[in-house]
Amino acid sequence: MDERSIRKDKELARAALKGLTVYGEQIARQGKTDEVQQIRRIVDEISGYWGVDGRRNWTGEFDERIREVSQKGNVPQHCSNLIQLKAVKGLYRYAEEMAEVQGVEEIDRILEIPDIIRRMGQAWEMSKNEFNGVCHRIGDLVEEIQAEPQDMGMGFGQ
Repeated sequence: MDERSIRKDKELARAALKGLTVYGEQIARQGKTDEVQQIRRIVDEISGYWGVDGRRNWTGEFDERIREVSQKGNVPQHCSNLIQLKAVKGLYRYAEEMAEVQGVEEIDRILEIPDIIRRMGQAWEMSKNEFNGVCHRIGDLVEEIQAEPQDMGMGFGQ
């Protein structure tokens, strides 16, 4: 991977982390503890996976923001439409990277990304066009992953 692609992936990852944190605040305010924990796990995975900012503790920041909303009653932050779109694109890129590197081993984690994207899109009142296409592409990635072992096995013994 070249320097430009790495920089672009890290930018998308940062946007996804910002968006996930804002979304986490919103659902924490609604008392959706299980969903908050799922989003926290994704924040932790993405920040570690791409090594986004070695000096920045994204998971710690997420925890602090959730605590402030849950315990102190702080109002969840808002993120711009641009950050929302980049967050969706960053989550897609994360799913794509998992599909390329881990494949079928991480199929369950890949499959949860479209659900998260849809929930975020609905919470942010995004147009369905802005997130449904990405969700369908992730579904296509999953289909490709599931088909690969079968395709590879077809050539043996012939």
